[in-house]
Amino acid sequence: MRKFASVVLPLMLMGIVPVQVHAQEDATEAVLRKPPAVTVVAAAKREIVEILAVTGTVMPRQEVAVGADVSGLLVMELNADIGDMVEQGDILAKLDASTLKTQLAQFEAQEAQNAASMAQTEAQIVDAEIGVRQAQESFDRAQKLAKSGVAAPASLDTARNTLDSANAKLNTARQGLAAVDAQAKFIAAQKNELKLRIEKAEVKAPADGLILARNAQLGAVVSGAGGPLFRIAWAGKSEMAADVPEMTLASVRVGAPVVVTVIGTPEPLKGEVRLIGPEISAATRLGKVYVTLPDGTAVKPGAFARGEIELVRRVAVAVPASSLMYRGHDAYVLTVKDGIAKARAVKTGARSGGFVEISDALAEGEDVIERAGTFIADGDKVTPIRKDEMTGATK
Repeated sequence: MRKFASVVLPLMLMGIVPVQVHAQEDATEAVLRKPPAVTVVAAAKREIVEILAVTGTVMPRQEVAVGADVSGLLVMELNADIGDMVEQGDILAKLDASTLKTQLAQFEAQEAQNAASMAQTEAQIVDAEIGVRQAQESFDRAQKLAKSGVAAPASLDTARNTLDSANAKLNTARQGLAAVDAQAKFIAAQKNELKLRIEKAEVKAPADGLILARNAQLGAVVSGAGGPLFRIAWAGKSEMAADVPEMTLASVRVGAPVVVTVIGTPEPLKGEVRLIGPEISAATRLGKVYVTLPDGTAVKPGAFARGEIELVRRVAVAVPASSLMYRGHDAYVLTVKDGIAKARAVKTGARSGGFVEISDALAEGEDVIERAGTFIADGDKVTPIRKDEMTGATK
């Protein structure tokens, strides 16, 4: 070692550099001249699913207002309250129909009397018809006898008067029958109306459902202007009313799948967009989107819910969102070919899972720098290191 040092030092003093020292310098310079390494990924086709997260409230798909079609009656019995599940035909409340039943009994008595009057009037018509036939026969005989000169003219006049009287009696009987028949129809109509009102004194559920509100009170007089006695949400018919920003509302489509999560439910619910509200709130700039939930969903009206509306689902060329850089509203990526980075303007589309759809200007398989906008500029030389999409490892 001492011998080598004693040889090298004089050589260095004479300006002669050993070969080993030059080799180390060349290696260092080569490293410094090598382009910077960058991770690249290939633009690839993948399924793009763009989701819009929303919040809203669960509400009945349909509500039924249950009222009483009769006014002026007292509520004498209540069989249902808020929160009760009822079935179609269940009696929710009973009204005091005693006055109506009394009126019905009176009309039934009038009906019996009218039936007797009708039988009597019909008998009178039969007698009157017989009288008319007999008077007509007498008049015909008197007329023949008068023509032959056997009977005096006075007898013909008497026969004529008798016939006129019989016809008048028949007409009177027939008019009486018409009046009795009209009275019978009036009584029948009144009876039917009273029976209907008595039947409606039992307030029944028009459908299966959940009672949301009860306005009926024991002892209160039912009035047509007093509003419905009950409000019922149809069983198993629920939906979510979601608030969506005005700028995003145009992206939502009727029939789009929605995953709804409601506090208290064990699993998310699968629904779909039923209706996009026609109005935008001037105060909040939000619109309404109504999402139908599966039939039979046991969710309380008014519950808070979160939804994920599927806006887009398609296969398209995409790159990582980190590959994009922006100049104003224009998007760019840095492609790498033959070790040269090139900036390229692209048109972006839907976003999904950290990837952005590129709708033009970039072909499948082209390499782009994974993280743009760092120290690499357009035209720089780079050393690309490919990233394995499956493992995430570079190679």
